[in-house]
Formats: sequence, C-alpha cells, structure tokens
Amino acid sequence: MFRSKLKKIIFWWFSLSLVFTLFSIIIINYEVNQFWGEHTQVADYQTYEQAQQKIAIVDVNVLTPDGEYMMSGQTVLIDQGVISHIGFNSNQLDDFQIINGSGKYLIPGLIDSHVHLWQSPNDLLLYLANGVTHIRELNGSEEHLLWKAEIQTGRPGPDMFVASRRHNSQGVLKGWFDRWTAKINNVNDIDSIESDVISMMEQGYDAIKIYTFLENNHFNAFNQVAKNKGVQLLGHIPINMKLKEIWSSELKELAHVEELVKALDREFGGYQSKTAEQFLQFVQQRSHEIVDHLLAQDVAVVSTLALMERFPAQKSHAAEELKTIELAYVNPGISEATYSAIRVMGWLPDVNIYRLPEDFPPQSVAGNLIYWQTYAKANQILINVMAEADVKILAGTDANVPIMVPGFSMHEELLSLVQAGMSSGQALRSATSTPAEWMGVKTGKVQIGYQADLLLLHGNPLEDIVHTQSIDEVINNGRRYNSHELESMLNAVKTANDNSRKQAISAYQ
Repeated sequence: MFRSKLKKIIFWWFSLSLVFTLFSIIIINYEVNQFWGEHTQVADYQTYEQAQQKIAIVDVNVLTPDGEYMMSGQTVLIDQGVISHIGFNSNQLDDFQIINGSGKYLIPGLIDSHVHLWQSPNDLLLYLANGVTHIRELNGSEEHLLWKAEIQTGRPGPDMFVASRRHNSQGVLKGWFDRWTAKINNVNDIDSIESDVISMMEQGYDAIKIYTFLENNHFNAFNQVAKNKGVQLLGHIPINMKLKEIWSSELKELAHVEELVKALDREFGGYQSKTAEQFLQFVQQRSHEIVDHLLAQDVAVVSTLALMERFPAQKSHAAEELKTIELAYVNPGISEATYSAIRVMGWLPDVNIYRLPEDFPPQSVAGNLIYWQTYAKANQILINVMAEADVKILAGTDANVPIMVPGFSMHEELLSLVQAGMSSGQALRSATSTPAEWMGVKTGKVQIGYQADLLLLHGNPLEDIVHTQSIDEVINNGRRYNSHELESMLNAVKTANDNSRKQAISAYQ
C-alpha cells in the first residue's frame, strides 16, 4: 500500500514538474521572440508592391561613377530594372514614365554594410523609405534567407546579403542557451566545423561570421575551410588572437573599426581614464602600420562609427539620448526588451544594454565618460588614417543595436564619417560603390548596365552630406517610390509599432 501511494506521488510530482517545465519553456520562448521583435504587428507591405517600370529621369544632375562630381542636364533611362542610357538627351520616351529631375541630384541607393533585422520584417520598409536599397545582415537566420528570396521576387525591401549567425566557443549548456536566447552558434566539435560551414553555404548564406569568444583552434579550423572552399569569413577579432595572426588569415572583413581599437587596447595593456591620452597617442602611432597591413592583405573594415560615438551618453543619459532619435519607428519588442534583468538588446532606460548598472559608484561616472569618449576618439583616429590611405571602408551602422534606428542610422553614419575627416565623396562611396564592388554586385553606381538602385535628392550631397536625407524619390531595382509612398511606408511601420507597444514613448518624443 505504501509503495503504491509512493509511486502515485512520484508519478504526479514528475508529471507536474514536466508540465511546469514545458509551460516555462513556452513562456520563455515567447518572451525571447518578443524581445527580438517577432510579436510586433507586421505592416501591410503588399500595399507597396510594384512591377519594374520603364522610367526616364530628365534634366537631372547625376553623380559620376567615380563619385567625384555631378554631371548636369542628364537623361537617365531605366528598363527592366537596369540603367540603359545616360546622356544629354533621348528621343524615344513615349512609353517611359517621366520624372522631372530639374534642380535635383541623382545618386546610387545607399548600402548599409552592417545591420541586424532580428525578427523585425517591418525594418525592410524603413530601409527603403530612407533610401537604403541594399543591406548586409551580419547575424543571419533562415528567416532572413526567406526575406531575401521574397525581395528578389518583388517584395518591397532592400536587396540582402546574409551572413551566418555569430560563432562563439562555449560549453554545451551555455552554448545551447546562447543559441536559443542570443542567436549565437556555439562551436564545440572542431571536427564538425567543415561540414557545418558547407551546410550553411548550401542553405544560401553569403559568409560565415566569426565572433569575439571563438577559441583560436576553432578560428584556425574555420580559416582552413575558408581557404580550401573559397568561403568568405567576416566579423570580430577573437579576443585571444593578436593582430599579426589576423593579417595572415582569411578574415578579410572586420565588422567594426572598433575591432582594431579593442586589439590595440589589448596590446596597450588596457587603458583607463587616467591613461586615455597615452592610449590615443599609441593608437595614432600604430595606425599607419595597421593601414599598411589592411592594404597589403586587402582587408575591408565596416565603420559603425556613429554607434561608438553614442556609447558615452548612453552610459549615463540613455533617456536624453532617446530623445534625439526616431524612436517611434523602432520595433517595440526590441526597444522594450521585456525584463530589465535580461539585457539582450533593450533600448529604453530601464533595459538599455549600455547603461551603467544601478550600483555604479557616482564618483566613477566622470572617469567612465572619459573612457568611452576616448574609445570613440580612437575609432575616429583610425577612420581618418584609413580614409587618407584609401582603405576599403564600408559604411555600416549595426542597426537595431541601441540606438541605431534602421534606415535612419545610415544618414547618421555618413555625418559621423564626414566629421571624422572623410570628404563627402569618400563617405558616399563607402555607402555605395565600395561595398557593391566588395560584394561583386552591379549596383552602387549610376552607370549603364547597373541595377537601377537610385535616390533622387533635392540637394547635392557632395556639397553637404546632410542632403542624403533630402529624398524626393527612391528607385529600387527599377521600382519607383515617390515621396508620398515613402512617407506612407514610415506611417505604416509607426502604426504597427503603436498597435504593439506595451510602454509609452511620449517622454522621448
């Protein structure tokens, strides 16, 4: 009798524990997807679907293929999504839609070389509305590959380059948890790296992303596969690797200029606020040697400079920083992030992943500010030296990382690059022809035979880079969106966000 009762107790205890565990997993999974943006209402993108059109832009100022100056009085013809004519006139315009370009400026569509869509498809409309006609997703998923395919068949949105998820070396349990909650691929078995890479490339990923905490032996295995199979590696410099090891590797694209700053900080021995000036001198001294290696090894570097410049204020004044951005267009799941204890990608003050912890000593705030201002300055120094030496700089924003608003952040990045010492022409090339050539795609120039990804602007961005924001029309792969349609896209995303919002943002507007 006792054993029978004990068995029943154990059975019910086990059953209840199993139900509780399954219920907890379901709830946690829902919340995980929530703070990556999945449960936000999806705007009706089908409203903006269009066929490719025959378009003639007449009497327009056109940016030359080298990006150096504007040619006035040009007629640009677009047919089947491709630029078919550029010249002073054209006699056969009967079946073309005519756009009067008088007093306006035609440049290539912009390319953001470092974005994170996470689970937020509305961002695709944000990019188009801001003149970003190509994006490079640097933490890709099967969902992103699906969106990429849909865009290729007419879904409104920028063309997509999709790199794999980030790769770190973690223990089995932490690796599983990071894969689930942080979308990071865990590397355990060195013998499976080659087959895993081949599988990812067969799925359609354009590159393999290396992350900060990848062990050296795992990096070397990825490197060997890349060399043998012609696979592109990009991403971070693993924390235990020295720069001299990177120069001889297949890691030909760094996801941030800050990867070089972090490597130099390790060489320096770790700077602090009191050694900030010495560190900046060290960065300046090492910068030319680094540039020589970047050029010799043909390594491209993504900028993400505006993000670095935003770090100091987010540390202690996140609420004030939120007032300076287009917060209404940010997926509320991503900005709200659900729980302050789970700092994954939150933007609002209580969950902001960059904010100082509540127990941070008040007397240390000033020193922390100096530290992060120095960090930003080190990035600016390297950008300036790289631009002077004509290193391949790819303008990227790390969009959806606080507080880089998808689409809008591209214009902020261009401003930061010019303020760091690049000419407006250099900054434009870093967001057009340079990344297009790096990817091997025929876009990024206003040139016959190139894909018609174009922006018609009210002002000349060569005179002031701020004019990239003066968008009159966007043409994406031969599909035309006028200013009213672009505004409608923004309103559709804002409405979807407002319908999904759990926390009011009026304090930041």
